[in-house]
Amino acid sequence: MVTEIKIDPITRIEGHMGISVKVDNGTVIDAQCNSTMFRGFETILIGRDPRDGPVLAQRICGVCHQSHRITGVRALENAAGVKVPDGARKMRNLIEAVTTLYSHALWFYALCGPDYSDAVTKNGLKRLDPMTGQGYREAVGNQRKLHEVLSILGAKVPHQMTYIHGGLTHEPSVEKIMQMKTRMFEVSDWIGKTTDLPAVLEDVSGGKHDYSKGYVLNDVVDWALYALKEKADTWGVGHQKYISYGVYDLPDGTLFEPAGVWDGSKVIPMDEKKITEYVKYSWYKDSSGGVPTRDAPIPEVDTEKAGAYSWAKTPRYGTMAVEGGPLARMVIAGLDPFDLRKKLGGGIEKASTFNRTIARMQEALILRDKIMEWLDELKPGEPTYTDFEVPDEAFGVGLWEAPRGPVGHWTEIKGKKISRYQVIAGTTWNATPKDDMGQRGAIEEALIGVPVPDVKNPVNVVRTVRSYDPCLSCTVHVMTPGGQKYSIQVT
Repeated sequence: MVTEIKIDPITRIEGHMGISVKVDNGTVIDAQCNSTMFRGFETILIGRDPRDGPVLAQRICGVCHQSHRITGVRALENAAGVKVPDGARKMRNLIEAVTTLYSHALWFYALCGPDYSDAVTKNGLKRLDPMTGQGYREAVGNQRKLHEVLSILGAKVPHQMTYIHGGLTHEPSVEKIMQMKTRMFEVSDWIGKTTDLPAVLEDVSGGKHDYSKGYVLNDVVDWALYALKEKADTWGVGHQKYISYGVYDLPDGTLFEPAGVWDGSKVIPMDEKKITEYVKYSWYKDSSGGVPTRDAPIPEVDTEKAGAYSWAKTPRYGTMAVEGGPLARMVIAGLDPFDLRKKLGGGIEKASTFNRTIARMQEALILRDKIMEWLDELKPGEPTYTDFEVPDEAFGVGLWEAPRGPVGHWTEIKGKKISRYQVIAGTTWNATPKDDMGQRGAIEEALIGVPVPDVKNPVNVVRTVRSYDPCLSCTVHVMTPGGQKYSIQVT
């Protein structure tokens, strides 16, 4: 007997998202991902000064705010042909890395972790209990410290203001560097040394917890061992193809986490001209789709469109359905610290609910170590700004990575005003409806085969959804005038 389960809204994500799955004999056989709000930021920007673009587009989201500002600035700098000073490069990398570390900690303890906590599963993982768990409470304090670091770099959080076209508005000083290092040392002690991870894995596997080696390391290993008991390495698989725009500029012009596409067997170069948006199953007229680098996909709403079920468009790499995020970045960069995905998750490139989570925490450790290194590279008084002039006519592309996936901004300038603006956010790659070829979105495909032993408690469904860390505010915006009724139905 086929049972349909509708979960709307999915809680413990950013924004408003619904999921509908069909379950047969305890397994998901079909899925739909519904983005329930319309985004109109691109339309808001038309006719504005190009320098307003990054400032307004930053407001797309209160979580990925800096990612949109950075990407918008990069699009404008690309249009104007501006190269920023090396001091700005260093501080921009720090802003991105600290934001991503903050986001990954928030996600593990507040969004993903509770699904595996004692409060939900009676498994003894009380540190992951929402609100009352000691790990949860520690995370709140350490996230505050990371926000303090971001405030030093960006003047305030959210919506930092120092990151502008041409560089940054301030230079590093001895005082600022020491303030950031002090907070990062405290956060780093809470996490634990990366080199201690194998010892922590051995300890926890044997029933021992040595928190002097790091609270986060112990909690992540606790989570991993329980998730493996739940066989989370075998479900949540999806298309197993990935995309990354690349992130963290290096002095030689390369990227620390490189751009690329994993086509299922190998990494191939990423060509942004192959990025295409499909709208067959979105509440837009067909003219709203296309290629951001050539077309002008002004969103024209069609709420009566047959077969449509989402306000999200469907980006594809050509016709290839791919997913973005930490797992994609780790695969494309060829990184698998301590062979965790290979030894525990069934393969370096394999996608699963387990490997998505492990990759996110692997990236957190890598970035924590790079933050400490990059702070040492800052030079007090080093220039961080170069003169900038808005071009009369130009087209610019900004490609970057938010914590949860690739972010692209495309801007066209005519008469020193924005004539066209296009955004494809990280979660837009993952939370899409089907494309014109009938391929499911990344989350939809990952839900196929997920076990649901109890249709009244489809916990593995939401575990898989949250493994993507969806941010629907980036994907869609502006609720319909009639409002939205939220419900959970089992039929």
